[in-house]
Amino acid sequence: MALIEVKDLSYTYPQAEQPAIKNINLEINQGEFILLTGPSGCGKTTFCRTLNGLIPKFYNGEMTGKVIVNGLDTADHSTMELAQHVGLIFQNPDNQIFALTVEKDIAFGLENLGKSKPEMYKEIDWAAEVTGIQELRHRATHELSGGQKQRLTIASVLAMHPKIIVMDEPTSFLDPVGAEHIFDVLNQLNQELGITIIIIEHRIDIAAKYVDRIIVFDRGEVRSDGSPEEILSNEDTRLLGVGIPRILTLAKRLKDEAIFDNNPLTVDHFYDKICTVIQPASNKNIKPPFDLDELSGEYHHKPLIEISDLYFDYPGNVTALQGVNLTIHDGDYVAIMGENGAGKTTLVKHFNGLLRPKSGNIRFMGEDIKDKSVAQLARKIGLVFQNPDDQLFEETVEKEISFALHNFGIKESLIEKRVNWALNLLDIGKYREKSPFALSGGERKRVALASVLAWDPDVLVLDEPTIGQDYGQKERLRHFLMQLRTQGKTVVIVTHDVEFVAESQPHIVLMADGNVVTEGSTKQIMTTTEALARCSVAQPEITRLFTRLADYGLPNDVVDVDEAYDLLNRKIREARK
Repeated sequence: MALIEVKDLSYTYPQAEQPAIKNINLEINQGEFILLTGPSGCGKTTFCRTLNGLIPKFYNGEMTGKVIVNGLDTADHSTMELAQHVGLIFQNPDNQIFALTVEKDIAFGLENLGKSKPEMYKEIDWAAEVTGIQELRHRATHELSGGQKQRLTIASVLAMHPKIIVMDEPTSFLDPVGAEHIFDVLNQLNQELGITIIIIEHRIDIAAKYVDRIIVFDRGEVRSDGSPEEILSNEDTRLLGVGIPRILTLAKRLKDEAIFDNNPLTVDHFYDKICTVIQPASNKNIKPPFDLDELSGEYHHKPLIEISDLYFDYPGNVTALQGVNLTIHDGDYVAIMGENGAGKTTLVKHFNGLLRPKSGNIRFMGEDIKDKSVAQLARKIGLVFQNPDDQLFEETVEKEISFALHNFGIKESLIEKRVNWALNLLDIGKYREKSPFALSGGERKRVALASVLAWDPDVLVLDEPTIGQDYGQKERLRHFLMQLRTQGKTVVIVTHDVEFVAESQPHIVLMADGNVVTEGSTKQIMTTTEALARCSVAQPEITRLFTRLADYGLPNDVVDVDEAYDLLNRKIREARK
């Protein structure tokens, strides 16, 4: 008997015209490690909510069919009882944090299970250790960064050791090294304890190495179900907007060279295969290492945002910024990257006055902003928050996007044009009359972005813009940002998405411990392994591959698939002459 049986499952949210999921039939066995993927809004999160009874008990709506978990029909058992079997980690960590401190929040579920104090402390120690938040145990939960909150929600579920762990984008707020670590922990739980893992994730390049099964959703239905190699090599998967690991994309482009007899999902597998074809070079074409103090590029634009010796503390003497010095020039495209809690979000919130420095100063277009209001600065500097729920408040998507335009006194005829433009740009026109809060996390993120893009600020600041976005939406966003770049707009993104950065190649600012470690071009920064390690930023897959291929006379600073294909294709032809 399967651990989870789903039979003819359909569900429609209250007031919704169409079902969110329909005709789902699945069996999941004990010990499987499953990735659920598909375009944003395809029903993945809704499906997960049925596994622990949140649907239909909490969300109401109309559900038909059956969901049986460990022999229990979810319709006949309470969510508290089901929680002992299924641990669910929500997409938004703020929806799952209840207690005032980190330690008490991890203890919350254990208390409800009736664990003794010694048992509780043992589980808290273990869960905090494996998720990397031991030093935060006595920190107030409201003081945590987005990534730290996400680690906390994972710890609170892991501590209860459920038979089934269901995670809705658990690594979306985490830095790449932290995300890889969480997958290592999940893999250990799966392999050693036989815990069944079901995970929703858009970071396919990481997830594909661990899972043994991928289920693809589209428009509320299961479109395909199989092994990672089978699903990710299927052209239909890519057409649905599912991201394919860059290593696999590169292998498929080289397929006509008859190198790969199967589909490599890892750098190691690709490297082993390609090395059977190309030959080591007598004269290595390895670029010399960069001095971390000499990475700053040459600029030809005038300074736009100048930050001098900036310090900031949160209440409780929690230091967030420690003497930051940074200049962003007019027309720059900048990516701020670094570990969770490095101060990235804190820094960009100073740009438009949402936070005010403890000491130091910020100048915008040559003027000190200390006497300027947030309203004055917001007209010029648009900030899209990391969590869209911190930004959305209107009754409908259309009202949300038009709100600032009305406040800025823009003419009604122009407001309608700008709203329509933003809706079409981000593919959310069909949600015009819907409440933003009825949408999926990725869709809400697009609404928040549209609400800022609509007023066309001089500077666009995006905090984790790719969270919750499928590959198709990321590509659309990337092309739009590149378009802004050619128009001379200034764009700043805070992101952990190294593959997105590799493909758009902005100027990178690396941060750690509340300060700037170094900055430079994408190629420069992605080959400085010392600085990347300090800031918990992983190299892109393609860069990791070419770092290993340096002995074959290939450059070690390749970051994207197109350049990689051109170099390898040429190298293969040379070897076969």
